Parts: sequence; structure tokens; C-alpha cells
Amino acid sequence: MALGDTSGLPWQQVSVSEVVEGIGFGKAQFLMVVTGGALIFNRGVQMCLMSILTVPIAADLGLNATQQGVLSTMLFSGMFLGTLASGWYGDDAGRRFPVVASGIGTVLIGCLSAACTNFHRLFFARLCLGFAMALGDVPVTALLSEVTPKRWRIPMRAVTEGMFDLGYTYTAFVASCRDAYLKDLDWQWLMIVTCIPAGVLSLSAAAFLPESPVWLASRGDHAEAVRIFQGFRRLNGRPPVRIELEVQEPTKALSDPALQRAAGALGVVFGPRYLLTTCVLSYVAFVFNLFYYGGIYAQPQVMTKGNGLAPGWEMVLGGPFDVLGITVATMLAVSAPRKMVLMFALLAASLSIVCFGYAGSIPVRTPLLEVMYQVGLFGFYWIPAVGFIVFGQLAVESYPTLAAATGGSVIFSTGRFGAMTAPILFERMREVSGQWELFTYLTSVLCALGTVLLCWEAWKREATKGDPVEVAPPLRRVPLADTEHGKCT
Repeated sequence: MALGDTSGLPWQQVSVSEVVEGIGFGKAQFLMVVTGGALIFNRGVQMCLMSILTVPIAADLGLNATQQGVLSTMLFSGMFLGTLASGWYGDDAGRRFPVVASGIGTVLIGCLSAACTNFHRLFFARLCLGFAMALGDVPVTALLSEVTPKRWRIPMRAVTEGMFDLGYTYTAFVASCRDAYLKDLDWQWLMIVTCIPAGVLSLSAAAFLPESPVWLASRGDHAEAVRIFQGFRRLNGRPPVRIELEVQEPTKALSDPALQRAAGALGVVFGPRYLLTTCVLSYVAFVFNLFYYGGIYAQPQVMTKGNGLAPGWEMVLGGPFDVLGITVATMLAVSAPRKMVLMFALLAASLSIVCFGYAGSIPVRTPLLEVMYQVGLFGFYWIPAVGFIVFGQLAVESYPTLAAATGGSVIFSTGRFGAMTAPILFERMREVSGQWELFTYLTSVLCALGTVLLCWEAWKREATKGDPVEVAPPLRRVPLADTEHGKCT
């Protein structure tokens, strides 16, 4: 990877990961997170809209409680399907296209949703919107991880999560300026206005977001990988160097006996080496999403009681607690094992949702109960920030490059199933028992169980550490071309 004349420099034989480490962290990664983070910003916007517009849409269209829950569930059903598709497409055809398509598609469908005037049209629009939102979710996680040096991956993931918080808080702020109690909102106007900054970011991704050079190298497109790596080195101001790149031979990787037995990426994910990790991380994804999306679905419907702020401004003030969660996650994840951080987040989620459910179910709260309620309420902001940052990174790091998006999609899609289940489960439990807080108690137990499973998985992995593992496909060395001089160095 050369800047200027490199003919007098010595050879260096390095792997793709060593190239990424050598390029370092700088403007290149900033470009990636701003453009690739467009779809994360969009998701924050749409998640907030789903939460705050449930009641206004129901009042305007005359929807019953079951229909309200179904509309939210359809959004998550689309996300479930989009996540499954993203894994296959992200590993087979690249990271960039699903990320760009997700950003632009979310904005277009979000605007078109404002034209839906009955339940059936919104039903279909929510399904398509969810698919578009999730299509790039796993590929962008893999992409940002692959182009970032190892010690910067958690901070990079934290900044990406901050894009979600930015979109969520922006939408809550705009809505609160119209009606702080989130009851008399012009939901069609709000859908369109909140898509404007999301649209600008999505177009910037289409113009400037590159493909993952690590994925390109793993598929054998060395020339394009070299070109992108050189662009990164240029942006980060790294000195010129002639290197010889070692990459996996795609044909040999496909003919490797271990991968033949595994029958491709899904076989790797569900093979004996990764099956336990896949199952445990999938369960953790399920309960984290049940906790988070069940919580934000419940908030506007129970936040009007007690002595707190108006619901809209409570949601806006959740933004600083998101920043707190991001900060906590970053500090913990760089100083402690990631699974230990996940255990902490699950225990905190279990306590938080119990506080929210118990104190929130009491019509007139004492000051002590109000404090308990606020602790539970703002736990829906900072705790998911901790969990999703660490969890998202762990989901794509647990598998080889050629199966990273597939493995991530399996785990993320299980999380989508939890999100899809949350509104219906909440409404059904409230309808049958008349007590919405039972949902929070059930979720608390499931979160605590997740901690137990993570401990068990860590113990099993330690116990089998000495077992034989698959032999990695052989490497070949490929010189990085000096594209500035039209020759190979």
C-alpha cells in the first residue's frame, strides 16, 4: 500500500488483520461510522416513532389494543426477515450494498407510511419498513468491525450505538415540541419531518461508503481490497510502505474438509465448535430485545401517572442516559471480558424492569416510589446501550470472516423475534390479567436466566479449550499494488 514512490522500501509479509492494525484509527474510520451509521440513525428514528405514535395512530384510525400490538409486531416481523436476508447477502455479495439499500429504503418507506390511512395499509407498510431497517444491520456491524483495529472496536461500536441514540432523541424532541404528552400528535407530519436528516445521511452513505476490504480479500478480489486499503492509509496519514498481503485462497477454503463437513456458513454457525455459543448468544439477544422493545412499547402507555415530567420530555432526557450507558459500556468492555459485561447488563436489566413494573403500577407514587420508577424508566436507555454495544461486537467476532454476517444474522434475528414478541406478549398479558406489570416481572426472570446461561457457556468453553479445532485454510501472499504509479510493488 503505497503513498508516492515505494520502490526503495523493504518487503513486509503481513496478514489482512495486520494491515488493518497498521493503518490505525483515524479519519477513515470516522468516514465509515458516519456513512455506515446512517441506517443506525434511521433505526433510532423509527423505533422512537413506533413508541410515541402508537396511541395517536390508534386514536386517529380507531384501532383496538390488539391491532396496536399487531402493527408493532409487523415492524419486528419485517426486521426478523430482513436480518435473516442480511446475513446471507452480506456474506455472499458484500457489506456495502445492503447497508446503503437499508438506509435509503427505510427513508422512502417511512415517508410513504404517512400516506397510509387504514390498518391494512399500515400493516403492509410496517412489514416492509422493518425489512428495510434490518437489511443492513448485521453487514454494517461486520463492516465497521473489519476495518477497525482491535483495540478501537468497542469505541467504534459505541459511536455507532450513539447514532441510534441521536436519531431516537431527535425524534422525541421534535414530537415533544408539538405535544409533550404525546397524545395529540400529527403522526403523518412527524413521519415525514423526522426522515429528512435520515435521508441526507443515507445519500451520503450511497456516495462515500466503501466495501469492506477485508471481505474483498477473503473472496479473492485483491486489487479492489488494495485500492480501498490505500484510501484508508491516505485518510489516516500513515507513512508509505511496501507490503506483501497474505490472504485465504477462496477455492481452498471451500474445499477444506472441515468446511465441507460444516456445509458452508450455516454449517459453521451451527457446527460443533460454535453451536453452544450460537444458542446462548441467541437467547441473550432474545431477552435483551424483549426487555428493551417491551419497555419502550410500555412507556407512553404508563408514563402519564405519578409526579414525573411529561412523557415526551422524559424520553428526551433519556438521551443523556444513553450517553451514560455508552460511556459505561466502553470503559467496561476495554477493561473486562465482554461476556462478563453482558452478565452485568442482564442483571441490571432484571432489576431495572422490576422497578419500572412495580412502581409504575401504583397510581399515586410516593417520592421513594417515584425514584424507583425513574431508576427503572431510565434503565431502558443506558442498559441496552451497554448490552447492544458489547453484544453486537461479540456476535460478529465469534465467527470466521466468511461466516461472520451469517452468524450475526442468526443471533440478531433471534433478537428480532424477541422484539416481535414483546408488543403482543405485553398486550395479551394485560388483556388476560388486567395487570401490565406482569410482563415486566416475566422479563426480569428471563434476563436473570441469561446471566446463568452465559456463566455456563463460559465454563463449557474453558473446559473444552484443549479440544482439537478446525485447521484454517492456507494463506497465499499477494503484493499490494502501487495504484498511484500503475504498477505492482
